[in-house]
Amino acid sequence: MNNQLARLISDYQASVRTAVELMQRSGILRPSTCTDWVETDIPDHGELEGGIRYFKHGFGCAVHFPTGAVDFDFGDHGEIHGYNVGRLAGFSNSRLPEYGFATEDALKECFKEEVAAGSLVYSGYILYYVADADYSRSV
Repeated sequence: MNNQLARLISDYQASVRTAVELMQRSGILRPSTCTDWVETDIPDHGELEGGIRYFKHGFGCAVHFPTGAVDFDFGDHGEIHGYNVGRLAGFSNSRLPEYGFATEDALKECFKEEVAAGSLVYSGYILYYVADADYSRSV
């Protein structure tokens, strides 16, 4: 896999893990499925521990850290390691060059190439996963 894309995915996933841990510390339970998340009875907008804002949407949530936002969706079984090119682009925002991508189009092209090469696997709805990655539900 492209090293720059692998680093971006890794940073994104680490930020999602931090967001989910903060949500749990703030009393928001991690769902067992993405549909459980849709049915979770919490306000659509709110604050987590430390005054960190969140926005609940569809199958996911956006968490706004002082350093930048991370927007993610829960997978079919509550997984948090999935992503799509839009989520990665939003996460990297103006830092795309730090990841070796001159433009969002360059990131999209790299992502498309990795999907074609089989390095990234489509879930069937919204999310992609690294092929052959050994993930547990805690990831």
